[in-house]
Amino acid sequence: MAYERELLDRLTKLRTRAISPDISDDEKMQLDREISGMLGSLMVAVENYPELKANENVLHLQQTLAEIEEQISAARRAYNQAVTDYNNTIEMIPTNIMANMMGYRRKKVFSIDENERRNFDIQELFINENAHGDN
Repeated sequence: MAYERELLDRLTKLRTRAISPDISDDEKMQLDREISGMLGSLMVAVENYPELKANENVLHLQQTLAEIEEQISAARRAYNQAVTDYNNTIEMIPTNIMANMMGYRRKKVFSIDENERRNFDIQELFINENAHGDN
């Protein structure tokens, strides 16, 4: 359980950093990627303990994490739509003149690599882990 404790400590620190007001957009995106990856690791860690999987609190945690992932996904879509609208606005005439005078620049949309985009398959992880352990 030391690994799980360390993982939770790192998640807490990343979350604290992500909500600080002096963080750049690029850093926020990087922190979001790290947090999402760690949440997946946490769920795999829980899967390694059968007595935890049957625990009502852990089942509630898993359900809550699934809901949070859905909310994060919706927030990413909303963010990307807002950034796209902003980028379009600062490039169109006549708003581009004012945007240029005020120093507005294009923003990056949030993107996820293909591995993070696909659904997480716990069974596949255990099959691969067992295959490597047998060698």
